[in-house]
Amino acid sequence: MKILVLGGTSDSREYIKKLDCDYIVTVATEYGFESFSKDFPTVQIRFDELSLTAFIKEHGITAIADTTHPFAKNITALAVETAKKLGIEYINAIRTPKLDSDYEGIIVVETYEEAAAKAAEFSSVLLTIGSNRIDAFKEIISRCTVRILPFEKSIQKCREAGAEYRQIIAMQGPFSEEFNVALMKEIRADALVTKLSGDSGGLQEKIDACEKTKAACIVITGG
Repeated sequence: MKILVLGGTSDSREYIKKLDCDYIVTVATEYGFESFSKDFPTVQIRFDELSLTAFIKEHGITAIADTTHPFAKNITALAVETAKKLGIEYINAIRTPKLDSDYEGIIVVETYEEAAAKAAEFSSVLLTIGSNRIDAFKEIISRCTVRILPFEKSIQKCREAGAEYRQIIAMQGPFSEEFNVALMKEIRADALVTKLSGDSGGLQEKIDACEKTKAACIVITGG
């Protein structure tokens, strides 16, 4: 048996450690490759239908283990369909994030657009959603501080959305509650926007920081 592990998350590492068979890890980003290739056999590739099918055949893959981010719906749908077409097993190892908090300042929305509409009600917003959907916040970017991974492409996306360099914090997380509190106090944030990422994504630390600073926590549950 040889498993293709669609990776890139902290949960991927935990899953890989439990494997007792041959495997190969694939990640879509430079950051993922730098992180995983140090410890596991890793290939950086962004799959489409043709490349995923070719990869499976070339490497003799007999099962796909999906450990991608809960929001990475495109690759998950592609993996399910490709596994079905080729007659191999699809293993859903995606974490199921839960919102387990009674903080009254939590605002739950489904889409990035809804999050932007809610964020528009506040004066200083900390965005912790990455850069891929930063364009949804273009209309209010002037009142936002954006925390992203330290990559040129991520910074460029923020710049294209209208963010000035002084509004961009490029750092690798996840971050502690104390760090979040300090940052939110520094920028006088009265709201934070995050995805429903679960424990490994630092969600609870963000919620706790919002509670400490009495800021709203806008949580995006959909894509």
